[in-house]
Amino acid sequence: MFVFIREQEENRASEILDNVRAIFRDAEITLDYLNGLAYESCEKDNLAEMRKTLFRSRFVKEIGFYETNSLACSTYLGVLDEAIDEDEPDFYTKLDDAFWINTPLQLFDKQATGTIVRRGRYNAVLDMDSIIGYSHTQDWQLFYNSDKFYHMAGNSSLVDSTLSQQDIAARTGYFSLQFVLCDERYTNTCLQVKSDHGRVLDLHIGKLVLFVFVMLMTAALTHMITFNYLRRRRSLESRVKKGLREHKFYCLYQPFVDLQSGEVIGCEVLSRFNDEFGSIYPDEFIPQVKEQDMTWEFTVDMITKAMKDLNENPDIPEGFKVSFNLFPFDFTRDSCLNLDFALDMNIKNFKLVLEITEDEQIATHSAAKHIKSLKSKGFLFAIDDFGVGYSNLGQLKTLNCDYLKIDRSFVMDMEENSIRSSLIPHIVSIANGLNVELIAEGVENLEQFHELKELKIGYGQGWLFGKPQSASTLAKSVQERL
Repeated sequence: MFVFIREQEENRASEILDNVRAIFRDAEITLDYLNGLAYESCEKDNLAEMRKTLFRSRFVKEIGFYETNSLACSTYLGVLDEAIDEDEPDFYTKLDDAFWINTPLQLFDKQATGTIVRRGRYNAVLDMDSIIGYSHTQDWQLFYNSDKFYHMAGNSSLVDSTLSQQDIAARTGYFSLQFVLCDERYTNTCLQVKSDHGRVLDLHIGKLVLFVFVMLMTAALTHMITFNYLRRRRSLESRVKKGLREHKFYCLYQPFVDLQSGEVIGCEVLSRFNDEFGSIYPDEFIPQVKEQDMTWEFTVDMITKAMKDLNENPDIPEGFKVSFNLFPFDFTRDSCLNLDFALDMNIKNFKLVLEITEDEQIATHSAAKHIKSLKSKGFLFAIDDFGVGYSNLGQLKTLNCDYLKIDRSFVMDMEENSIRSSLIPHIVSIANGLNVELIAEGVENLEQFHELKELKIGYGQGWLFGKPQSASTLAKSVQERL
């Protein structure tokens, strides 16, 4: 039992060091790339490259540039009116990187602190929240162990000076829950663990008491859970299969709005399901459609129904944007994606937009070939949920899409002025560079609407403009906003 507990504690410590390594490595790659560009001032191209690099980084929250050892500009603040002289670093690493720990940030008017590393002409503010988040237990300490000792996070009372190899060995015993681990790559970054016995006892004492009982109950419990799961799965599988066969799926439409004029200029087609047993939500039936390998048949059915609905309504104008969601996997199969029938049905000259999510399957040669073919026939393309998926600027250029749909999570965070929402201007910059239009998803209130409008984002979609609705209700929305 002790071996199990010791292993759990070591795994917990290794996870903290793995997180530290990932953050430091991300900063190292980021700063090496920028220093390799040889910019000498805060020119426009330098700031643009800094912002693109920030967007690609996982753990860097802000990037700054130095001119003659003074901070001259940053991705968030832009070019500073007056350069800022840096304070003396807390320590230098063996690679001559300068570190500042828990230092006030200019980004937040010094009301917040963060960890900063400088290499060459650039510095990076690191997202250390995933590390600091463990400190509530107060039974570990992250520290820099070199000629100069520096406490980085956790309980500062565990270690107060540089440790030699003998000191580390003395603090690490096999039959003890006290040990020191140092990172394999950043060897001077170490973690002292002195496991809290109360926490460990609370965590593991029940295991011995419950072991026999659990063994006796496992067979019966497993049988019951498996039976109920399979019964529900068969029921859901059967309903979706029957629904596809008997055309139980139907379409609703959520409006797109021109943020500058307020006019409804298009809609996204959304699939819904209802049968004699009630409704099934998309997050339940979509995986079933994929599992049954009926994605293309499902897509054809939805496009056919939507085109029929919108063509038959006289108040849906010609040239209306109509956006359909496609499955990325279908772009890898030559037998699919024959959408000529949609062009034949397009008697009102709708602008037909095909939405695809960021996915590694879209990066294949076969997918790129299909997309190019469909664009040559007049279809437009939109990348859905941009910013949270398989983001790749090179891939976006290859796909030559017409729209990027900003994921709703960025819009929702705007009111909190989070780091995540501050990336929206960078997305705007990327879109301008690619010459594509932006559609903001999840717009739910006027504050978000006005901020997006000020950022010159072209289109919006969300409950502020209308929930998913029938074709007749959509037509009324179009007429009311004309």
